[in-house]
Amino acid sequence: VYGFTGGIGGLQGSLAQYAAVDARLLAHKPGRLTMRQAAALPLVLITAWEGLVDRANVRSGHKVLVHGGAGGVGHVAVQLARARGAEVFATGTAAQAGYIRSLGATPIDHETTSVEAYVDAFTDGQGFDIVYDTVGGPVLDASFVAVRRYSGHVVTSLGWGTHKLAPLSFRGATFSGVFTLLPILTGEFREHHGEIMEQATLLAEAGQLEPLLDPTSFTLDTAEAAHALVASGRARGKVVVSVLP
Repeated sequence: VYGFTGGIGGLQGSLAQYAAVDARLLAHKPGRLTMRQAAALPLVLITAWEGLVDRANVRSGHKVLVHGGAGGVGHVAVQLARARGAEVFATGTAAQAGYIRSLGATPIDHETTSVEAYVDAFTDGQGFDIVYDTVGGPVLDASFVAVRRYSGHVVTSLGWGTHKLAPLSFRGATFSGVFTLLPILTGEFREHHGEIMEQATLLAEAGQLEPLLDPTSFTLDTAEAAHALVASGRARGKVVVSVLP
């Protein structure tokens, strides 16, 4: 089994050989994924699902923009939107363009392309049906002017700052925030996390979902180095600590 089960709110985390967890949070691990891949998936997949599916109802016919498309949540959001039939675009650096393209999305170099330029180029100036911001800060502000008028939906997993909503309001669009930790902290709706992971298993078994892992190997003895790599921002994918040798 696999799932996002704790590490916050006084609940035991995963840096252990054994853990007592709420079974509602779990689903059967996909046979197609390794243990390391499965361990990397729950938090980012649930975050992507709650934004794209639960909030924005992503589906065929939508044009979806994912900010940070090569990042932890972003690369899973790209795959999820693609699996549900959407046409996907994703911002990143020039160095990340090849990976974003390999996921089936159109890469946008955010360092050299203005919001107005890519909205004009890819939506004829109308805006994207869904904009998923996984970066926060000024990128969320940019999302408010990249979304489609009237029917568009901006979702963020990092809406922690102070932002002016006027650009969004003037487009008549909708805004949602995602806080994946809420069921863990409150105990409410935990079964939905298990349901999401069941859907993730189906997608993975169908070859539509696979997390990107940093190639560095870590064990419980080197877990501190794993945390340091995450904090450094130099990880090339999800960082996984292997509990068993």
